[in-house]
Amino acid sequence: MYLIIGASSDIGNEIAKDLIKFDDVILTYRNIKNLKKVKTNKYKIYYEKLDLTSYRDIDKFINKYNKLLKNIKFINLATAKTDRLIVNLNISDIENVLKVNVLANIYFCKKLLPLMINQKYGRFIFFTSKRASRGDVGISLYSSSKEAISGFSKCLSKEYCNYNITSNCIKLGYFKTKLFEKIPKKIKFKLINQIPNKKLGKLKNINNVIHTIIDSDYINGSIIDIDGGI
Repeated sequence: MYLIIGASSDIGNEIAKDLIKFDDVILTYRNIKNLKKVKTNKYKIYYEKLDLTSYRDIDKFINKYNKLLKNIKFINLATAKTDRLIVNLNISDIENVLKVNVLANIYFCKKLLPLMINQKYGRFIFFTSKRASRGDVGISLYSSSKEAISGFSKCLSKEYCNYNITSNCIKLGYFKTKLFEKIPKKIKFKLINQIPNKKLGKLKNINNVIHTIIDSDYINGSIIDIDGGI
């Protein structure tokens, strides 16, 4: 079972269209307006609205799908971001970004690990950001949350490797998505010029790496850059 959290983005939709060819998929979303239905023939797909800031909602979600959660491949694309200078951050900004980007990941792992340990199989795939690791003006909160999950994944990979459970991060550069197209032209030009070949990434490159991670029991604790060499 593929468990794709935050699947309503362009990247989430592309990943879901690919993975549904190989196993059942559960897709979670926050806003149904952004959700695209994925066609499926052989395997089943389930859609579930989920509030990642609520532990109670996560508990309900796990309980609802408990019997379906076999050979779990957990892929979390959900991201909260606030573009503000540190002095302009308010408490709600801080709480929301950390709940979605960090605490929800940790809580999901806490709930899924007993199932994975019992089944002696599990894959955790988290998404981080090259821009976050490099740092930039106005993204201190976003950057700190993404770097936190990298450290968490590294520890997770060491704690449960004896149960055939791996944990890895995919660090993304810039891809051709609707979100990127909304960036002001000047900033977009600046970001593209950071890429050696001056080209945005294709979404199929992300799918290729996901398959490699899932198929391997020896890729563990890694941070895999997909960024065109920035």
